[in-house]
Amino acid sequence: MWSLTAPPAVPATVAAAFWVSLLVLAVAVASAVALYGLRELRLAHLILRTETDSVLETPNGGYVELRGTVEPAAGALESPFTGTACVAYEYAVEEERSSKNGSSWTTISAGDEYVPFRLDDGSGSVLVEPPGADFRLDRDDRIRVDGGTEPPARIGAYIDWSEDVDCQNESVDLRLFELRTGSDRRFIERRLDVGDEAHVLGYARFDTDVGRAAGQVNAAVGVGESSLADDRFARLRHRLFGFPFVVSDRSERRLGLYTELLGFVLVAAGAGVVAVCLWLLCNLVLV
Repeated sequence: MWSLTAPPAVPATVAAAFWVSLLVLAVAVASAVALYGLRELRLAHLILRTETDSVLETPNGGYVELRGTVEPAAGALESPFTGTACVAYEYAVEEERSSKNGSSWTTISAGDEYVPFRLDDGSGSVLVEPPGADFRLDRDDRIRVDGGTEPPARIGAYIDWSEDVDCQNESVDLRLFELRTGSDRRFIERRLDVGDEAHVLGYARFDTDVGRAAGQVNAAVGVGESSLADDRFARLRHRLFGFPFVVSDRSERRLGLYTELLGFVLVAAGAGVVAVCLWLLCNLVLV
């Protein structure tokens, strides 16, 4: 005769080992978040407490902080929803969705694009190479299109091109009247426009191939070499302790305060999680 028996209980030591491993992993992740926050605080101190560098100093290399006017290095981009001439843009499409808890906006599509540009501070202009940049841009446009209505021409062209966003201008013929259907959407753009004032923090390198016209210096600004290293540990070390490559259209003060706030939040969150996990670890070990 077969008999059903209860499965063997999991030993307490195995369960404890699992929770210890989970808490150690949480401590490691939270510590990385706190270190990232400290990097942001150091960057904020640099932005708020030091003077910007001159473009003429960039051929000397090293980490630089520059502020100037944006000029396209070759051709400019056109932003997807407004057709504005720019050198970088980020976009998002949000759709309003309803649930039993109410309605909320959900991102259904997002993307970005950028091209090399020059930054002119009056003393000269330097080439900025965007790959790897952390763009911190303000929102420039948010266009709301209600469901069942015809979108503007450029947004309609984007919908036709996109595989993620379908047509929202739909209707159902109910004979007596036509019922408009489709969800409400918001089309959001963040841009670095041609002629904008921009703040750039990045690593400068001497390069005789990028400054051919009058007023152009022989240098380019972009990511640090260590961030592109083959060694993963070197890349991680740069990520946590090195200065980031930042491009922003915010004023120096606003960028510095935003970075400072972000740093405080990350440090507080990371340190709080570490403290809670260490307290739980101590209780598990002592039990």
